[in-house]
Amino acid sequence: MPITLDNVKRVDSISVEDFQRDHVSTHTPVIVRNLQQGTRLGGLTTEEAFAAAFGDQVIQVQQNYTSPLSRSTAAARRQGLSQKVRNRIEDQRLDAYLEHVRDNPDTDLLCVEYRTPQALTAALRVPEICLGADRAEDLVTFTFVANQGNYAHLHFDGDFRNVLLYQVFGRKRVVMVPLDAQEKISPAMNFSKLLIQNMGEEEKLHLLRYLGAYDCVLQPGEAIYFPPSIWHYVEYIDTGMSINFRFGRDPFAAKVVDANRVPFYPDLHAVLGRVTRLPQGPERAALQERIWAETEPVLAAAHTDSTQRHRAVDALYRSLSDTVPGGPARPLQVGIDCPVAEAMAVERYDDTVRAWRRELMLGEPI
Repeated sequence: MPITLDNVKRVDSISVEDFQRDHVSTHTPVIVRNLQQGTRLGGLTTEEAFAAAFGDQVIQVQQNYTSPLSRSTAAARRQGLSQKVRNRIEDQRLDAYLEHVRDNPDTDLLCVEYRTPQALTAALRVPEICLGADRAEDLVTFTFVANQGNYAHLHFDGDFRNVLLYQVFGRKRVVMVPLDAQEKISPAMNFSKLLIQNMGEEEKLHLLRYLGAYDCVLQPGEAIYFPPSIWHYVEYIDTGMSINFRFGRDPFAAKVVDANRVPFYPDLHAVLGRVTRLPQGPERAALQERIWAETEPVLAAAHTDSTQRHRAVDALYRSLSDTVPGGPARPLQVGIDCPVAEAMAVERYDDTVRAWRRELMLGEPI
């Protein structure tokens, strides 16, 4: 059991109004207990109980696409952080995966961002606090399953959705780093170049205090709120399973994110974080109008190639980050683009078959 900062508020219940006011509008994480109390899913808080009830459900299993950052050879590292698109993905029954984990406890196979099977959605209750967001978009849900020792590298999600993650069984360490601290974590698109998974426990705590991070252990039956695009790192303390709920988005944030085929620029999300924390009113409306007026021409322009497009878009978002009120001063050492980030952006923009922007909208609608 890791020692954590244990600095995320826990509540047994919360009203929609309090959740919106105290957490969504301020981008402040919170852990809520009892959200599935009385449901079939809420009674299945151990691996054994869940496997007995739903072991026949099919999940998709693949290699952890950031394994080269911790356990693989130098040759594997050269594949880069975007190797998720090249992973071999296989359908597998949940009970077969759990048996594989028992036989191979160090495996890096996991189920990540898989559409939650309908049998599971029928066994749960959609929490009311998820429904107070914009309903112009569907609420969607993904499932995650992984073994003890697996992890999610420090990153942010590109869709700018609020997220509620419910822990079905097993325990997870969840770390969140606010968008305003991202200059401290050396971002490369939506990945950090900090390898928290390779740090010792004391080193992690020192780093997380410096970052002003949220750090906790999520227990079975608890759900944790992730503000939109917050940087996060997750460790599987036990073999465990989670189901998330991705809310509908703020309309302006959705418009700006969806306008770009590659929406993983950290400066863009930092700016959106500042805008969406402002109360609705003339100041926010004027700021949104200004951001769109500067953004639309750059995204619509004809560029020589995808590399030049990336550099123009990156410069745009950096300029906005420097001029939109509420952000920290940019450190002097940040001045040139990261080659890894540039390669990721160009690959994602050019690979039209993968349709990266549409991929953000996947999930099982509820």
